[in-house]
Amino acid sequence: MVAILVKLKLTLLRNALRRSVWRIIGLILGLLYALAIVVFVVAGLVALRWTSVELTADVTVLAFTALTAGWLALSLLVFGIDETLDPSRFALLPVRAREIMPGLLVSGLVGSTGIATVLVSLGLLASWSRGLGPVLATVAAIPIGVATCFLLSRAGTAAFASALNSRRFRDFAFVGIALIGMSIGIVANLAGNLAGGQLGNARAILAQTAGVAGWTPFGWIWAVPADAARGQWLLAGVRLLLACLLVVGLWLAWGHYLDRRLTEPLESARGGGRVRAGGLVDRLYPASPAGGVAARTLHYWRRDPRYVAGIAGFLIGPVILMVTQVVNPEGLPLLIAFAPALLCWLIGASVAQDLSYDGTALWLHASSGLRGAEDRIGRLWSTCTVFLPILVVLTVLGLGLSGAWQLWLPVVAVSIPLILVSLGVGTFVGTLWQWPAPPPGANPFQKGSSGGFPALASFSVTGLVSLILSTPTIGLVIASFWTGWLAWLGLVIGLAIGAITVWQGVVRGGARLDRRWPEVLAAISER
Repeated sequence: MVAILVKLKLTLLRNALRRSVWRIIGLILGLLYALAIVVFVVAGLVALRWTSVELTADVTVLAFTALTAGWLALSLLVFGIDETLDPSRFALLPVRAREIMPGLLVSGLVGSTGIATVLVSLGLLASWSRGLGPVLATVAAIPIGVATCFLLSRAGTAAFASALNSRRFRDFAFVGIALIGMSIGIVANLAGNLAGGQLGNARAILAQTAGVAGWTPFGWIWAVPADAARGQWLLAGVRLLLACLLVVGLWLAWGHYLDRRLTEPLESARGGGRVRAGGLVDRLYPASPAGGVAARTLHYWRRDPRYVAGIAGFLIGPVILMVTQVVNPEGLPLLIAFAPALLCWLIGASVAQDLSYDGTALWLHASSGLRGAEDRIGRLWSTCTVFLPILVVLTVLGLGLSGAWQLWLPVVAVSIPLILVSLGVGTFVGTLWQWPAPPPGANPFQKGSSGGFPALASFSVTGLVSLILSTPTIGLVIASFWTGWLAWLGLVIGLAIGAITVWQGVVRGGARLDRRWPEVLAAISER
């Protein structure tokens, strides 16, 4: 059964790659990125071999505890990250959980995340090659640690399958991912402040944190080699026993919930609530084709978890930058005030991916004779309706937190032109590349749904071109710190460049859509 399930997963992956050359390119880029991370981490683990036992213990225990907790957290928040062998697909077959669990375990590790975890775990052998005892303890810890990562992920998602399958939980999860991203940056900054730039303080914080982590279920097994290296064999045995009991408990729990999943497969609760016509959203825009597109896409911004996740994702950078500078005693008011400009630069990526998020419903645009320019204008209107109020709030908040109200003109001179340029570039770039996105209500992070190379190219080109076109304005604003009136000149020139960019994006992007509606529909319908 193990060989069958592994072969099935590889076959499904091969067939998916055959459908599009972009999937192959995306897979290769993803593997190269993962390989770079693995090489970097393993090199760090090898370097720890020549440090003290205490430092090696603190770093490895803390890092691998975070890795184990990450498997559980991402599996719960990013439910369905690998749905290739979804257990519910076996519900009609006469199989029990205990028959397919070993195969699901091995096939689950046959992927970029599983392979990377195994390779990084093997790097511990280099860190603890300090004698026969630590090496033997590491050899025993690695398979148990990897199994703990996987079983925590599967047992957690199986236990909370009903909640995870609800739309409300998915909405919460996407916001939770953004909050976790913000928290990581903020906590790192706070830790730096507590250390006060002194190595002794940093080591004390690291040792205390690692000590706590080693007594959590996520860190039991990873603290075993450290205990062995210190000669604390009784403590190592206790943690090893606890880790083994944890693996057994997770295996039994996974089997229990998997049996239920095989006999009571869950149906996706995607929610199909009615959208009332004639509401406030529909009255925001004129009764025109572009207004209809704007109203429809604004409904998406309000109701679709994919768009909610997008808003949260765009806010991560500016919020982290502002908060870290505020909590840092040596924070720069200039960075706090200009942090909202980062959001202006990123907004164009939202317009660039909008066609892909429409999915097969986009055929209504092509079949109804909607002009491409009207599609582009409508999406611009709805995006501005969502992000402009957020930008105003962030700008006022940034100026208030920094106390640098005198910077209002340079901030406005950068933000408004930058958002116009970004929207204009994104409006055109969105007609160059499209990809099959997850359907509405589905998990936008599920495997194979990242868009691969087209999504990467769309984001990169939008950001790079927007930055290039905004260079004159940014240069004048920087110069205005010495010659104040140049900020007004930068604002005027920036508004002119931004207006031209938006106009060209609508005209040229619309014309390209008029010529390529069939190709666009084919690109977003590959799923």
